[in-house]
Amino acid sequence: MLDLAEQLHLVAEALTILAALVLLLVFVLRKEQLKVQGFDRGFNYILLGTSFAAISAALSIAVLAFPSLSATIKNVAIWIPLVYSVGGILVFVGLAVLINQVIPKSSQKMSELVAIREELAASNDELAQTIAKRNQELEINNMTLRQVLEDQRTSRVALLHSEKKFRTLFDESPAIFVTLNNVHTITDINLYGAKSLGYDPVSLVGQAFSKVVSLEDADHQMEFIDFCFNNSNEKLETELRLIRNNTKKLWVKVSGSIIEEDKKNVHLLLVCQDITESKKLAETLSYQAKHDDWTGLYNRRAFEAFLNDDIATLSSLSRPTALLYIDIDQLKVVNDTCGHGAGDEYLRQLVLIINEHSKSFDFFARTGGDEFAIVITKTSARKARDVAEVIRNAAEDYTFQWEGHSFRQSISVGIALTSQKIRSFTDIFAAADVACFQAKNNGRNCVVVHKDASDDFGGNRGEMLWVSRLQNALLNDRFELYFQPIVCLKDVHNGYIHYEVLIRYVDDEGTHISPDAFLPAAERYGLSSQIDLWVLTTTLFHLDSNPQHTEALGCCSINLSSLSLSSHQTRSAIKQLVMTASFPATKLCFEITETAAIHKLEEVVDFINELKTLGCKFALDDFGTGFSSFGYLRRLEIDYIKIDGSFIRDITNDKLGRAMVKAMSSIGKEMGIATIAEYVENLHICHELQNMEVPYGQGFGLAKPMPIEKTKEYYALSEQNKHKP
Repeated sequence: MLDLAEQLHLVAEALTILAALVLLLVFVLRKEQLKVQGFDRGFNYILLGTSFAAISAALSIAVLAFPSLSATIKNVAIWIPLVYSVGGILVFVGLAVLINQVIPKSSQKMSELVAIREELAASNDELAQTIAKRNQELEINNMTLRQVLEDQRTSRVALLHSEKKFRTLFDESPAIFVTLNNVHTITDINLYGAKSLGYDPVSLVGQAFSKVVSLEDADHQMEFIDFCFNNSNEKLETELRLIRNNTKKLWVKVSGSIIEEDKKNVHLLLVCQDITESKKLAETLSYQAKHDDWTGLYNRRAFEAFLNDDIATLSSLSRPTALLYIDIDQLKVVNDTCGHGAGDEYLRQLVLIINEHSKSFDFFARTGGDEFAIVITKTSARKARDVAEVIRNAAEDYTFQWEGHSFRQSISVGIALTSQKIRSFTDIFAAADVACFQAKNNGRNCVVVHKDASDDFGGNRGEMLWVSRLQNALLNDRFELYFQPIVCLKDVHNGYIHYEVLIRYVDDEGTHISPDAFLPAAERYGLSSQIDLWVLTTTLFHLDSNPQHTEALGCCSINLSSLSLSSHQTRSAIKQLVMTASFPATKLCFEITETAAIHKLEEVVDFINELKTLGCKFALDDFGTGFSSFGYLRRLEIDYIKIDGSFIRDITNDKLGRAMVKAMSSIGKEMGIATIAEYVENLHICHELQNMEVPYGQGFGLAKPMPIEKTKEYYALSEQNKHKP
């Protein structure tokens, strides 16, 4: 029985053998791996040492198990420790070899591990930087995304606000906005437009646009809309009549523009501006431009336009056209007795009478203050005369009542018919005018057909020829200005400069023709006001172009005709010319005749007052020829009276003439009106006027008319005379 120490020794030896077996097993299993790693040699030494130790342990176990072996095997006790020691040395050697192999490899591995760790650390730093950069980029992107989302939200809010604002503007803009599709159906209409048409917007959407268009414009609106769709690059305009609740018509100016969302969604936007009032105003102005204010008849302008446009056609008809030219014989009596209001009322009554007694004419116009024209187409001389006689008899039979006064008036009628010789407006109007003039010469209150006035027609043919000449002269500047000085008779050498502007017509041969030859025709055929405006415009231009003459000039006189004074348009033009001229109005004087002034006395008085407010002066020409000359001096604010030449020519031999001139001069002096004697033909007349203390004179005996360009020479001569002793 083994004691404890022996048992423990036995266990130790068994463990040694077991360790050797385990190590052997490991070597066998990992031999290739150990060889690859370079540990096989050291491991071999260790395996060999453990093998010696296992042999030693086995021997020890055998000795313990079989004590008799000690006797059998000599020196077994000595060999066991010795083998064990050899095994220990081999293990030690093996360990030394392994350590020698493991340490360098471990150092290399450690270096590799350090390098790997450093590389991993660097990678971690780079990764951290990359992550930080990515985080920063992500933050920036997040901020950008948040800003984009905020901008989108803001844009949506702004868009909604804009759409609301646009819709409000669309609905409340003072115009009709309509959008149509290509089949002319209303796809949208603003609230203002719908209300203007008397509808609710919803009720019109889906309806045909023709529903709100007048039947008169049905075809036109369809053509316009189709044209807009076919010409999408253009903004087109037209005018239409729309219907409000199927009753009231609205005139609108329509502009069309294409709205193209995409090729499949094309709409037409119509913007309709209400021009109803403008149309009414245009119609009113057009009516007023063509009609006489007092009688409602066509005026002279419309009459001339009618004949000028249609006379060629009317002349080519198989039956002639007749022009009846009517002149009231004594309308002045009504005006002078009861005033112009009574005269205007008589004109209206006469128009009613003419319309009541004859419906057979085609055109009826008032062509002058007391003149009318009637056109009858497809007629004959006999039928025209019959119509004229009916009108004349009706006028003669009518008694005009005004504020207790009764008047019986008559008319003179001249008739002209188109023919081979009379084919223009000028021809037929001149022929009818001459016939009417002959009717007056025949004692008034009668009818004359122009062929019955053939004796005088030839004599008046010259006036008719002047019409085209004067029209051509106005267009082509065939007039020239002259001037005739008005001299201070008290001292003819005092240097005072006052002249009257005159006009000359220059014919094809360059001859300067006096106004006596053409002014009657100009007055008769309505051209005198145009000539007056030409004279005034040209004179002001001359004066403005020669400012050096302004200071020395005392007064420049310009004549105005009866037609100019009776025309509101001409009076306004004269006033405008005076106001815009740089020449001082205080040195302008307008000469008017008594007969011209009394035609529309109240309007002439207002006109004189307006121009005198600007500084202009006025002279009453041909003074003394009428019975009421002195009476008009009370009404007219006159600065000069020009005594008619009929009183001056024989003043040296005619006592009555001298008395009249002296009376006129004295009355003028008392009223503060300077007197100018016309037709001072010689020094005898001049001396006589000086003796009567007439302040101014004009005539060939003092100075002849001269071209306006010679004013410079005249100024120089006046300056020299002023310094004569």
